Amino acid sequence: MSARHVLILGAGGLGREVFHWALDAGMEPLGFIDDNAEALRDRPGYPPILGGVATASLRAPVLCAIGRNDLRRRCVEALTARGATFASLLHPQAKCLRATLGPGAIVAPFAYVAADAEAGPFAFLQTGAVLGHDVRAGAFLRMDTTAFVGGYARLGDNVTLHTGAKVMPGKTVGDDCTLGAGAILLSNLRPGRTAFGNPAVAAP
Repeated sequence: MSARHVLILGAGGLGREVFHWALDAGMEPLGFIDDNAEALRDRPGYPPILGGVATASLRAPVLCAIGRNDLRRRCVEALTARGATFASLLHPQAKCLRATLGPGAIVAPFAYVAADAEAGPFAFLQTGAVLGHDVRAGAFLRMDTTAFVGGYARLGDNVTLHTGAKVMPGKTVGDDCTLGAGAILLSNLRPGRTAFGNPAVAAP
């Protein structure tokens, strides 16, 4: 077994993207873990689905390629209970400047992690996402394409920033918060809230 071998959790669109990013990073994906055994039907050229979360042989570290935070966390917890180890992926076309990323992180092409930022385990930064300098973010951060977090912001666990969402510098976003696509957060956001718009307003 090569040290570069990995398994990919999730065989949907994101999982197939992560497959290509892994190849770009010099990894060797052996196959996918997915509870839907038909997820790759009519999609030739990919390695096989090796089983579901409860059944797949965990013979290599796992790259977690599930976008939805609650499902991602449940799958990670289930695999951890089975003894899985997890890989991280920093795409060669991403930029990470003396930042700290927790285990299981995936940073896509052209994402940017600025100086001295920190993100916890299983952070996921999609193409063009920007995590500013000195940001502190918790576990299971999801930043979709072109999402932005300004310097010194504080983000809790399980935060989701959809496409183009922006957190202004120095703001605090609590655990389990979501910013809708294009939302611009100019004030702090309490835990468990979902906010939309410019300026972003929390849903009732």
